[in-house]
Amino acid sequence: MLKMSAPANEFTEQLEQTADSIIRRLEEEAAQLELLLEEAETKIGLLSQQVEYANKIIEQLSALEEKRNIAKQQDPGLGVAVIGNASVPAVADDVLPEPVQPIAEPAIEAEENKHTIKEVINVEKYRHIIAMADQNYTVTEIAKATGMGKGEIMLLLQLNKK
Repeated sequence: MLKMSAPANEFTEQLEQTADSIIRRLEEEAAQLELLLEEAETKIGLLSQQVEYANKIIEQLSALEEKRNIAKQQDPGLGVAVIGNASVPAVADDVLPEPVQPIAEPAIEAEENKHTIKEVINVEKYRHIIAMADQNYTVTEIAKATGMGKGEIMLLLQLNKK
């Protein structure tokens, strides 16, 4: 009887060690999955903010286009103004909508995600600057709306010339 109980005890001990090892691995993987879920939720929140921001810009652009069309119907000569050698759309000051405020950068815990999110926000901010310039906002107005320096805005606009 003693001969049989020793291997059975060893087998039971090995099973318990294996079970403990598997449980530790599952706990580690569960913790990793929780981190990934938190990261995904943060990114979903950021994307929701960006969609909201984009919708506001679209609304602004639609309102601007509508106001320009109304202004053209009321005064057909309003279409184009000549400044120096350049022709630019002539728009009255009261036709331009207020610029949309940029999205505040969300606080993200993971350092590796901060870099990526900052890049996305910068791209959106630069698109916003270019859109404002296309709407004939001055460099000063764009600087006030975005909180950026005039030099950085002028550089961006120079680099974006087509």
